[in-house]
Amino acid sequence: MAIARPTLAVDIRFESGADNDGWVLGTSELPTQLGAPDDASVYTNVWSDVRSLSTNRGRSRELEKYKAGTGSVTLDNRTRNYDPLNLSGTHVDSGVTQIKPGRRIRIKATHPTTGTVYDVFYGVIREWDMLYEGSFDAVSLAKFSDPLTDLSKTDITVTTAAGLSGLAAQDIIDAAGIAKSEIDAGVSSLQATTFTETNALVAMQRTATSEQGAFYADAGGTLQYDDRHALQSETRSNTSQYTLGTGNLPIESIDFDYGLDLVKNAVSITRAGGTAQTDSDTDSINDYGKRSYKLSNLMMDSNAQALSTAQYLVSTYKDPEVRVRSVTLAPQSHADLMTAALNVELRDRVTVTYAPPGGGSAISQELFVEGIRHSFGTNRMKTKLSFSSTERATGWSLGVGDLGTGTILAF
Repeated sequence: MAIARPTLAVDIRFESGADNDGWVLGTSELPTQLGAPDDASVYTNVWSDVRSLSTNRGRSRELEKYKAGTGSVTLDNRTRNYDPLNLSGTHVDSGVTQIKPGRRIRIKATHPTTGTVYDVFYGVIREWDMLYEGSFDAVSLAKFSDPLTDLSKTDITVTTAAGLSGLAAQDIIDAAGIAKSEIDAGVSSLQATTFTETNALVAMQRTATSEQGAFYADAGGTLQYDDRHALQSETRSNTSQYTLGTGNLPIESIDFDYGLDLVKNAVSITRAGGTAQTDSDTDSINDYGKRSYKLSNLMMDSNAQALSTAQYLVSTYKDPEVRVRSVTLAPQSHADLMTAALNVELRDRVTVTYAPPGGGSAISQELFVEGIRHSFGTNRMKTKLSFSSTERATGWSLGVGDLGTGTILAF
């Protein structure tokens, strides 16, 4: 049964900047950590002026790095309340406009039937655009992105501790002054590494690549560092959370992918201070041509780990795979589908089923969520999820799960 669009809160913190939680008279110091927590009372909900809203988080392919999540909100500006040149508007303090880039924004959605409140996005407004249509209409477009952008604008100087990769990740996060993060311990053993005036996001991505893990921001703005076993050890990733498609929660459209973009059959991995460790697959090269993949200056502390990484990548990506690339959902078509759309997070495992026209067996695949795109209008909501293969990403490790005929040995 069709349901209403969720109730949205589009909260902007107009009165203080992005990188602190706002100084309060009588407190001892001005907080400076990126993403430091703040009180709900310092935000203003502008939903009543919103014409449209969209958010986009994740990555396109599993061998890519996670990108900063982005979004935009279009606000009715016929009153000029969102015009920084209007010093008689609502958002003015002591003659100074508060319509500034660098203001925090957070978006929450309340489920229309259960009343549960979900985080949709947390970040910082990077740009305000004022758009006019003659003398008849005016809108202000606020463009925002998540804390990965802040990290990309921060240079650090730090020497990370030798040991499991989580130690290096924590050292980088601390050096960057990040308040909200969750760091896995790590599986790979890394060498001590000195970063001098290095972009903090680059340093974190280098650590994640050395681990073959993941680094991203969740919907609430917490920076997440997952080690490479997280997809096997965390319940939300090792057990399907929702079933979408034929005979289950409905999907509006589905897109399949079968191509060479992810095929890698000649891999070279080099650690800092080490030699190139290579692996290849002759059958794959004969079938699809040589498709090279190279990573260098990684942080693992032995050539043996570099070789294991090369072997794992070849065994994982040597063949193309038919898989569901994305689905588009109309969450208002079913209350349970609305729950799934609002609750789903990057790297969740979901099941997609589909019975194509023309008969034959239905298709059923378990997949990892790699991208989440929401769009909201006055009375509508759409969600697009993009996926990666669980068959490729889920290897078997000693003490974790069962070794079956369809799995590959992880490291």
